[in-house]
Amino acid sequence: MFEDLPFSVPVDQMACNLSGEFRLQQDVEKLRISNWDIVRTKRPSAFDGALLRMTSHHLNDGNLVVSASRTSFSAYVVTRSPEFQVKYGDAERADPIGLTAIVRTVDDQIIVTVRSLTADQNPGALYLIGGYAEPCESDGPVDLFDEAKREVEEEIAVFDIDRSASCGVGLAYDPTFCHPELFLLMPSKSTAAIIVAGAGNAPDRNEASQLLACPTGNFIDENGPFGSLPKTWSFIKARQFLQQHLL
Repeated sequence: MFEDLPFSVPVDQMACNLSGEFRLQQDVEKLRISNWDIVRTKRPSAFDGALLRMTSHHLNDGNLVVSASRTSFSAYVVTRSPEFQVKYGDAERADPIGLTAIVRTVDDQIIVTVRSLTADQNPGALYLIGGYAEPCESDGPVDLFDEAKREVEEEIAVFDIDRSASCGVGLAYDPTFCHPELFLLMPSKSTAAIIVAGAGNAPDRNEASQLLACPTGNFIDENGPFGSLPKTWSFIKARQFLQQHLL
């Protein structure tokens, strides 16, 4: 776990290099295998996909530099509990890199989603757009902007994110579903109305039960229109990072 790291870094100044594969401690690996068997029994469609694990990060002269290795979804599932280190001491977590996309429309609104009631994490809570970064087949550079863009395209069918205007706004560690999360501000060239109307065509539209649009000023206002509605950690953290970015 690490302290929140707010910044404003253009995406072309974010570098991520992939090298090698993460291995769980032996007793944790045994637990991963048995735990994944249980998951597959309950959900036969569960997929143990490859994920990108953060091994280190630092800011250097306005550049974000991330080092990463390969891990798996099943390794994450078995290490994501806050109580994991109480039981396993200094055993390392899978720590996949989560991505939260703050999609800002051309008419200055933020696209907000409400998690599906069947979601594995935070069902029914306010969310944005996001997922986990995936590794390339071979070692080398990974474009974290492209990974976040893929999530935006899959979840809300927005294909006009402006790379030149996109930037990372912060990095934080999720204390509930333990993993690092990178937050990106991703401007779209479309209006909120066009995005909301066209999102039904997204391949993963069922990730969210609702799609909303909120003026940026209201979004960053903690006393704004969302009031006491349940919020994911990433929603709250995204709002904080965006507030700092816009100062």
